[in-house]
Amino acid sequence: MISQLNVEELIQKTRRYEYLDGLRDLQLAVLFGFSGLCVWLGFQPFWFRLIGNMTKMFGRWAAWLGMLPLVLMLLAVWGMTRLMDYLRSHWLWRKTGMVRARSWVVPRHITLISAGILLGGIAFGFVLRRLGWIANEGILNMLWTATGWSFGYTLVAMGRNLGLRRYLWFGVLGAVLSTAMLFLPLSFALFALAFGLLWFCLLVISGLITWRKAALNVKRGA
Repeated sequence: MISQLNVEELIQKTRRYEYLDGLRDLQLAVLFGFSGLCVWLGFQPFWFRLIGNMTKMFGRWAAWLGMLPLVLMLLAVWGMTRLMDYLRSHWLWRKTGMVRARSWVVPRHITLISAGILLGGIAFGFVLRRLGWIANEGILNMLWTATGWSFGYTLVAMGRNLGLRRYLWFGVLGAVLSTAMLFLPLSFALFALAFGLLWFCLLVISGLITWRKAALNVKRGA
């Protein structure tokens, strides 16, 4: 029994190791920030005019420049992965060895519940619209609020599953603030940008605080 408990504790510690330096939080922050920016740009007249002018000047291939924000987002996320691997292998985990995250960090039923929250939130938006409590654009904004609920729940579940208290706080706070945004007079594009910036800020704060602690621990152990 003691041996089994030790094994379970070791497994839990190994799974939690991936999130103890805050770098994964910063990568998610980049993803949310760029996602909101990409959606916002997709609704801006100046962006369409810019792409149109570039197409007239350089030909049809220039229309692909409209995909530039999405490409930059993918490159930024990929770059964060490479940076994480470098910092961990050459500094943070140089003495302890590398740990690769599992494909499923939390149990699958949590992922299914998270997806159910997202779909349920969207359905709730249609109910509110039918009751006349929100306008048609409010249904679109519910896409982002429901995403905030879904991701917030995932963070809380991850916090409980891996023993990471910061995810409990930031998950609840993010879900509450995502809900509060519904009461702001924002268009779909501005809502997307504000939503992306909200989670960007929360995850950056979480990541930087955790990174600072991890860096200090490495210095003390040096």
